[in-house]
Amino acid sequence: MHSPRLTLATFALPFVFAACATDERSDLPVFTESMPDPGMGDEPPPVDETLNPAPSAPGGDVPAGTGNGESIDPTTPLEQPGASAAPGGGTPEGDGTPEGDGTVVTEPVPVPVDCVLPELPDAQNLTYVNEKLPDPFTFLDGTKVTTRAQWDCRRKEILAIAEKYLYAPVPPAPDAVSGTVNGNAISIAVTVGATTANFTANITGQGDAIVVGGNLPGVTHKSLAFGAGFADQVRNLFGFAELNPNIARGWMIDRVMDVLEQNPGSGHDPQKLAVTGCSGCGKGSLLTGVFSRVPLTVIVESGGGGATSFRQVEWFRNGEGQSTWTCPDGPPQGIDNLEDNGACGPWVTSAARLFRDNPERVVNLPIDQHLLLATIAPRYVVHFTNDNGNGWCHLAGTSEALAAYAAKPVWSALGVPERMGFSMYSANHCGASVAQTSLVGEMVRLAFDGDTSANTNVLNILPNGVQQPVSEWNAMWIDWDMATVLQ
Repeated sequence: MHSPRLTLATFALPFVFAACATDERSDLPVFTESMPDPGMGDEPPPVDETLNPAPSAPGGDVPAGTGNGESIDPTTPLEQPGASAAPGGGTPEGDGTPEGDGTVVTEPVPVPVDCVLPELPDAQNLTYVNEKLPDPFTFLDGTKVTTRAQWDCRRKEILAIAEKYLYAPVPPAPDAVSGTVNGNAISIAVTVGATTANFTANITGQGDAIVVGGNLPGVTHKSLAFGAGFADQVRNLFGFAELNPNIARGWMIDRVMDVLEQNPGSGHDPQKLAVTGCSGCGKGSLLTGVFSRVPLTVIVESGGGGATSFRQVEWFRNGEGQSTWTCPDGPPQGIDNLEDNGACGPWVTSAARLFRDNPERVVNLPIDQHLLLATIAPRYVVHFTNDNGNGWCHLAGTSEALAAYAAKPVWSALGVPERMGFSMYSANHCGASVAQTSLVGEMVRLAFDGDTSANTNVLNILPNGVQQPVSEWNAMWIDWDMATVLQ
């Protein structure tokens, strides 16, 4: 049985796409080879799950604001793309507009894309096998992604795969949203079918940026919190038996953005929203950023099950990588040893049971976490990990660095490498200094203030902070073109 095709339209994105005419690309990130003191002396202090946490966390039924937004519509059956209707589309074209010096500037115009998502088998029936990190620029049916319009469809495919095998269920957008803003109080009414539900949110503090989940170091900002019990309320609204609390938080962020967009004179800018979190709440921040349209996502030391490569972690835990793993506090955190009740958890749902019970089968997953991270593109991301030489090495900073390394080419392919910055530092867990996390302030300048001089195109991996040399990564984990440019 076939479902109706999902016809999408692309639009001219508000940035200049970089062209690359030679092998020496000008948009390559900064790769820092500096080797600061690894900081192995002291035992880590008790962990606060926010980076430079605020004196008091916003309220809600999950730690410091948890929730979610954009989602795959479960009412639309997934269909296997056929040879005559491969996912993707044409290159955006436009009429040449002459500049004063006679140069013709071609502006993209909307191009419809016939985006048909694949019908996915149950996890136990997966026949896909790939020991390397899956290619962000190839659809599941083998079609190559060559345009920015196709990336939007590939992104939806990745989200559908992530939902099916790791995070289901994901709530769709409601049928209708309305609301009011009264000072710092936001009232939200949503309609799903014949059911109407009401939600509340509150914004406190000063500044232009609005943050969910903790503090942005070095940035003056407001905080956004949701009414108590919102995650259960979202779950009940859709009749779900379970719902990842971070996905519920993303859904709520999207509803707040809907209402702020409907009330442009509120004094709160929906395009200056950010989510952040460290450790277990770093995992939560990733999921909230992925399953929402929040403009800026800050992920800090998320560890296994967060923005770390499942495949490399399994190699370290149960493969040949055991011989290279030298961390004193045990093997890295993987999908099979995630806590069910960690901070901002649980981090996966029962959808992930097969892989939690059989971690060797992560090679059957058509995605890895670098692809989940990449679905945020072309929005803004700041991503940190710790070399964790001081007793938290099991959080697998190496595999977090690998995921960032493999995700960043997507921002470069879209012509916006400056919208994704990654940095590894050496500090106590969730205890990095403002100086070590200065990339946050730089990204805020770019994303919220439009300051293009901000230094954000960064990929900083400490050579002495990883358990497998970066020089080995391409040969072992990458078999696709990291220099891809999408038209």
